[in-house]
Amino acid sequence: MRYQMRQSRDGVIRIVDQAPRPSDGGRFAAALPDAAEALVWFMRTMACVWVAKGLFNWAVLMGLNPRFGDFTMLPRALQTTIVFFAGADLLAAIGMWLAAPWGGVLWLLCAALEAVSPFFGGRAAVLGAVGIALNVALIAAYFTLKWRADQERR
Repeated sequence: MRYQMRQSRDGVIRIVDQAPRPSDGGRFAAALPDAAEALVWFMRTMACVWVAKGLFNWAVLMGLNPRFGDFTMLPRALQTTIVFFAGADLLAAIGMWLAAPWGGVLWLLCAALEAVSPFFGGRAAVLGAVGIALNVALIAAYFTLKWRADQERR
């Protein structure tokens, strides 16, 4: 049984019994998490990915990635992009791991900026076409999970 506390408009707090969701009879339906739980798992998974991306940007910034060579020799637009995402990706990862609203907003900002960065100029782009498509798909998945979680809450 799951219990939840609700406060009415007159200030009275009641404990409400939340019965389990009705199942469609399939044995897999009971094993599926609700949308809010799926959203938290999605946010935590993306947090792990964004930590790796942030650390990759720091590796480029400090010259630890030989593929990029010397950071000071990169085009100025690419340097700016790497420096911005070195900090923003890690901040977004922290917020996503905590499932905080600001984490989702910062993650959406980072993913959207990475998706449109090639349109600002080829020298500012870190991602290719596959990375852009992946960012757009992840943003769509986030909005879908967020919408489903909000619908379940109502």
